[in-house]
Amino acid sequence: MKYRLSIILFFLACSLWADDLRDEMSSSLKSLMPKVIEWRHDIHEFPELSNREFRTSKKVADHLESLGIEIETGIAYTGVVGIIKGGKPGPTVALRADMDALPVEEKTGLPYASKVRTTYLGNDVGVMHACGHDAHVAILMGAAEFLAKHKEQLEGNIMLIFQPAEEGPPEDEGGGAKMMLEEGIFERYQPEAIFGLHVTNMPNGLIAVKPGPAMAAASAYRISIKGKQAHGSAPWAGIDPIMATAELIQSLNTVVSRRINIINNPAVISVGIVEAGTRNNIIPEDAMIMGTIRTFDPELRSEIYSEIEQLAEGVAVGTGTTINVEFDVGGFFPVTYNQEDLVKKYSSTLKEASNGKFMISDVPTTGAEDFSYFSQEIPGMYFYLGVNRPGKGEASGEFNRRSDVAGNHSPYFIVDDEALDEGVKAMSFLAIDYLKNN
Repeated sequence: MKYRLSIILFFLACSLWADDLRDEMSSSLKSLMPKVIEWRHDIHEFPELSNREFRTSKKVADHLESLGIEIETGIAYTGVVGIIKGGKPGPTVALRADMDALPVEEKTGLPYASKVRTTYLGNDVGVMHACGHDAHVAILMGAAEFLAKHKEQLEGNIMLIFQPAEEGPPEDEGGGAKMMLEEGIFERYQPEAIFGLHVTNMPNGLIAVKPGPAMAAASAYRISIKGKQAHGSAPWAGIDPIMATAELIQSLNTVVSRRINIINNPAVISVGIVEAGTRNNIIPEDAMIMGTIRTFDPELRSEIYSEIEQLAEGVAVGTGTTINVEFDVGGFFPVTYNQEDLVKKYSSTLKEASNGKFMISDVPTTGAEDFSYFSQEIPGMYFYLGVNRPGKGEASGEFNRRSDVAGNHSPYFIVDDEALDEGVKAMSFLAIDYLKNN
């Protein structure tokens, strides 16, 4: 009887301290959120591409050090890890944010819009946080500040992972979550579980999560086409790689629509880069296309690879060109899998953090995330946070639905600051509740 009473009192005490911390978070938001918004605007105005997040990582490291958090820097080039050591013994739980931006010229017209330009794949490009990683960083910086101030109440430790190169590192460098793991961050800090979020064009403050396979595996492909250069006035004197490229792009569109069975296994093939030529009256010698393949099934992915190779062979024979196909260019992202038990246990946490604006989805997305490398090693849960401006996109608010609001990777993508508090609460509450329950 005494033992049973002790157990009851223990869990009651755990529940009370977690409730106290949540109450404290609610009262802290008024002073915390202006800083979170300021951090995001600053990071947004000065974005950096993958493996080049020098300014961002320094901002993160300086902030964590100012909070008395032990940090490690220079992981996978620019990654930062911080450890909040709780005042009581317990497990370690990890929270992750990605830091890199995209080669996109911003067209939002915001007062803090990026004007940064750089060179990417040999081209002069704009740089923009078109995927919202600026919000991810600011949210985790805010959660870190709150949790560090209350570390004596924590029964365990919180590992903060600020990750570079989620969008994919330069081809010959390596990077991202995979490199952070290869450099031993999980071996050193031993987290038991990991949580992460992604902002997207859903209704303001809505949180959505998909149990099980949540995001697709992603592979980049590159197809090089070699012909014979000639004057544009005499195309018969050469072999035209541009005509072959056009035929190949048309054929690629038939792989998913006509050549494979996708009834139970969604798949996407997209072309993102087409390069050829230097002058209007020259038929060039070379052309190149690059794109992405999204799948949930390894066997289907292999079938798609085979189909693309067969199409390339046929186009090469028909046009007289030489065609070379490469897959997994710059790496490969596995399927992002949300452990069902974590979703079941912590859906109520997400619902509370979002003030009831929460949904569990049964529809996966063909987006991809290298968070998948982390959740292959330990149980993980990755969820979405809606950041549309209030009242925008409400009619298309279901998870994984498109709306009239610009989405991720668009030069018009806007993160509304009013949604960030749900993100800070979600990441903080997940860490608090995980330590409480374990």
